[in-house]
Amino acid sequence: MNTMFQKISKKNIDRILNYAKRNGALKTCYKIAERLKRDDEEKDYSRVFIESRPDENELKRQRNHVFSHPYRISILVPAYESNPVFFKQMLNSVIRQTYADWELCIADGSEHDDLKKVVMNVIGQCPDRLLGSRIKYQKLSENKGISGNTNVALSMASGDYIALLDHDDILEENALFEVMKVLDEGIYREGTITLNRTLLIYSDEDKVNADQSRYFDHHRKPDFDIDLLRSNNYICHFLVVDSSVARKTGGFLQEYDGAQDHDFIFRCVEQLKEENIKHIPRVLYHWRTSDMSTADNPESKLYAYASAKKAIEAHLKRLCIEAEVEETPHLGFFRVKYADRGLKCITMTEEEFKSLGTEEIKSRGADAVMILNGDIEPLTKDYLKELSGVLFRKEVGAVSGKILDSRNRIESAGYTFDGEGKLIPENCGLNSHFSGYMHRASIQHKTCGLPADCRMVKTEALTDDSKDRIKAGYICVYDPFAVFRRKNG
Repeated sequence: MNTMFQKISKKNIDRILNYAKRNGALKTCYKIAERLKRDDEEKDYSRVFIESRPDENELKRQRNHVFSHPYRISILVPAYESNPVFFKQMLNSVIRQTYADWELCIADGSEHDDLKKVVMNVIGQCPDRLLGSRIKYQKLSENKGISGNTNVALSMASGDYIALLDHDDILEENALFEVMKVLDEGIYREGTITLNRTLLIYSDEDKVNADQSRYFDHHRKPDFDIDLLRSNNYICHFLVVDSSVARKTGGFLQEYDGAQDHDFIFRCVEQLKEENIKHIPRVLYHWRTSDMSTADNPESKLYAYASAKKAIEAHLKRLCIEAEVEETPHLGFFRVKYADRGLKCITMTEEEFKSLGTEEIKSRGADAVMILNGDIEPLTKDYLKELSGVLFRKEVGAVSGKILDSRNRIESAGYTFDGEGKLIPENCGLNSHFSGYMHRASIQHKTCGLPADCRMVKTEALTDDSKDRIKAGYICVYDPFAVFRRKNG
């Protein structure tokens, strides 16, 4: 069992000191406490994950499976002075894929030939020539940076779909097979032409230590959530996108190096509808941790977070959304502060709201209704401006903030469905100083429901048959930057 003493190392001490410099001693203490709590909750994850992998019989079945439309998937790997051992493990994780119609496009900007030797050696050891021929390797005359190197790899790709893989990370053997299962479900035909509704796919991920002896930080991702993507690049790995969509973006832009994939994802999803984006709720990708990777050491590439902020700002500008992007105490996580657009809002209690008909509410001429019961006090002075800024967006039907109980614990930070399909409050009972799973209690994201007695609702989004439900097509958003507290209970 991990203990605090087992976690003491120079690397972790440096990380704590850097966090303390940015956020102060008190927040650092809460940060350490929450990290230890999560590690304890996840102590069995590595064993459980390994036991959940497909067995040899299942892997054999996957290798023999024939899909109705076998798409070719081009995996892009930009490389530069990579650790040869990690690089070889990455190569082997691709070669072992149970779905065979792939090509691996490697653009190597290294000064030395170490990686070239690894590639040639791996190709020479491939059990058949066809397998080796799927590996396309190009040694660059100079290092073009991560975006430039990735663009070279993209130019080498001939596949129907493009996948992104870092030079030292690892795919599960069934990664491409799981992607193909989703693509198979998206197929439709117009006459004799085969098309696919699914144009972008991402999976869950976790981290793996240097010697692959431990998996941790399981990232259970939600289905597509633009608010969460504007708060953090939660999609990240394993990303697969239709090649025409990828090329229409113009590729990867050097000014966003370090967050080039975040920018790339924005420019992809801006072309798509939500129905074109699919999430695979299983871990197919392992993010390698080392002292120089952002996976294990967020301080190692501070420039990447500045690039991420720029990427979010550029995305909002392209969509003509007035907002400011602010950093949060957690590196790589951001706040989008939407401009107050002067929505006309009326305030009433939940009981009053329920007693009025939908048409009667709309007849009052307000753009929004702030439902706020008397036993709830706002802790954020400008909470109406904060919430109305989010609500002004055309796709948003309702928004609420973080609700604390009288003992300063989180009562709700949005709602989610439990295993039985029942709506339950997220992060209920969590210390209010904690940021929640993947910081979800402290960043904006889409939510399945909102508290009935503390929420702002867009009047045009109210259904005729139920005032508590939002019309189809509108989303509900959780915004932690408007904070409320229940006075009693």
